[in-house]
Amino acid sequence: MSTRRTRPSTSDAPPTTGESASTARPSPAWAVLLSEVFQAPVVLAVLLVVIPWTAHGTSTALLWGVAAALSVCGVSLATVTVLSRRGVLTDHHVSVKEHRRPVMVGTFLLVAAFLAVTLAFDGPVEITGLLTATLAASAVVALVSPWWKISVHGMMMGGTAVILPVAWGPWGLLFVPVAVAVCVSRHVLRAHTWPQLVAGSGYGVFFLGGIYALIAG
Repeated sequence: MSTRRTRPSTSDAPPTTGESASTARPSPAWAVLLSEVFQAPVVLAVLLVVIPWTAHGTSTALLWGVAAALSVCGVSLATVTVLSRRGVLTDHHVSVKEHRRPVMVGTFLLVAAFLAVTLAFDGPVEITGLLTATLAASAVVALVSPWWKISVHGMMMGGTAVILPVAWGPWGLLFVPVAVAVCVSRHVLRAHTWPQLVAGSGYGVFFLGGIYALIAG
């Protein structure tokens, strides 16, 4: 009796999963570059450092941003990287949706802890806004991931496309084409379907951007 091999879903597997080495197409370099450079922890780390500093122009604001970036983004990215290298996770983008809940719960706890510190010691309001928005994103991904792989890249791009104009005015709109290109790169790499990207981006625009605007705008 023959057995039928089931091909993994392209939305839950790395770009070449299910294809033989001889037939798999190499991933476009531009898509890989955008996907790596604009992954959520990296973008959030940059926002945490740059936005408070440009808003206040003080060394104190800069130190708050660096501390937040290292405590939240640095720890989470390092942990995911180590786990992926040990084979606990498929890759540092956490491509398998079932693996995302524990990762996002850990991120939620890190963000909540530093947010508490920021509030207790009267840190920059921009950091409060960014971390509160990140809490919302972490909660949604943790809840949805076991059933559907909503795009975290999309969330971060949508949120950033609102956060930067709120923080910097019209100059922030220059990021919008970058956000679109990053989302396209995730689809080109077959990491997400268009509905996953649209849902993630929409949530980022209306909720992450909205939360930041309410708190720090």
